[in-house]
Amino acid sequence: MIAVTVDEALHLWNEALREQHHSIESIAVSDAKGCVLAEDVLAPTDVPAFHKSAMDGYALAYDPNCDTYIVDGIIGAGVVWDKPVTTGHAVRIMTGAPVPSTCDTVIMQEQVKGTGEVGATITLQGMQQKGSHIIPRGEECSAGTVVIPKGTEVTSTVQTILIGLGCIDVSVYAMPRILVLTSGHEVIEPGEPLTAGKIYNSNRMMICSLLVDLGFRRVTHYHVSDAPDRLDAEIERVLELSEQADIIISSGGVSVGMFDTMPFIYEKLGAKTLYGRIQMRPGAASYGAVTPKGQLIFGLSGNPGAAFNGWHLLVVPTLRRYKGIKNWSTPVLNCVMDCDLSKRNAFDRYVQGKVIFGDGQPRFVANRHFNSSSMLGLYTVNALACIPQGVHEVHEGDIFKVYLLGFLPTIE
Repeated sequence: MIAVTVDEALHLWNEALREQHHSIESIAVSDAKGCVLAEDVLAPTDVPAFHKSAMDGYALAYDPNCDTYIVDGIIGAGVVWDKPVTTGHAVRIMTGAPVPSTCDTVIMQEQVKGTGEVGATITLQGMQQKGSHIIPRGEECSAGTVVIPKGTEVTSTVQTILIGLGCIDVSVYAMPRILVLTSGHEVIEPGEPLTAGKIYNSNRMMICSLLVDLGFRRVTHYHVSDAPDRLDAEIERVLELSEQADIIISSGGVSVGMFDTMPFIYEKLGAKTLYGRIQMRPGAASYGAVTPKGQLIFGLSGNPGAAFNGWHLLVVPTLRRYKGIKNWSTPVLNCVMDCDLSKRNAFDRYVQGKVIFGDGQPRFVANRHFNSSSMLGLYTVNALACIPQGVHEVHEGDIFKVYLLGFLPTIE
């Protein structure tokens, strides 16, 4: 059985995807969240496309020898004033409105005395400077500038920018179809009575929900029992479902137990094994493979805590790499340990917990329970601390490498 470290496993996945060819599709910006841009996004115009007022106030051609002006009109946002504004005259203007071509200055509302009514006179107060409070055309960028580079994941902020540029559709790498498999005769569905020895299928919810968090929406799921008399029928069903899948993620059944049936399924799929075990705790029972069709297979532990670790350490970065994200590695931070731990570590141990920022430095607080079957504390986890192989005692104040899992750290 091939056993590798986390870093070695990620290297194997990176090599497996080196010759990957992405298909590209054009989709609506509103549907693109979680996808990765397949082309640079260029500004179609200067941004902003016109000189605009940064303040509510008065637009005028500034004359340092003149402090009274006649108000000729009012310009609201979206309104173009196409008449000349001559010396000694001004137009009342709102924030964001186009500045008339004959004006070179905007005076803040707070620095003007007068009603501002059309035909009335205003008086400037205090010191003024020519050119004030005008956002020039092209201040952010000129037309043709790369605004967002290829390989960027589409977030809500990216969507905002795309819409602000007038984009309706955007070119992205096509998202894969994913098959999620759970396994185990002991696994039952919510709503069924929890009889002795049974557990609810929390792993399916965890994996499917985490896939949605990453932007994957084309997800199918199926449960495989460990019953020998159902194995042939279940393998046949998985083979049918796998025809429509680019990625297969399974939970449970990847160890060496008598009833672990996933290896039979992988064999039927013609999978070429990359690794059959990971040198880590918890989560050693992990599997990685690629089929002759180029499908990726991730086999995770059936224990929730171990599956959670394997998901974040192995699956997330590889899926980010698969999607076409340039910076796909998991962020790592050196943190001060906030507690003592005592655990024999034959392999690297990845402790679940949270990063807290306080007193100017990041600290790591370990979950009270962080073994392979732990589940209830997962909602607090935003990081995994790596305790290296052979380090059996951790003391408060020690510094270790911590993997950030994409959740906002806690601020104290």
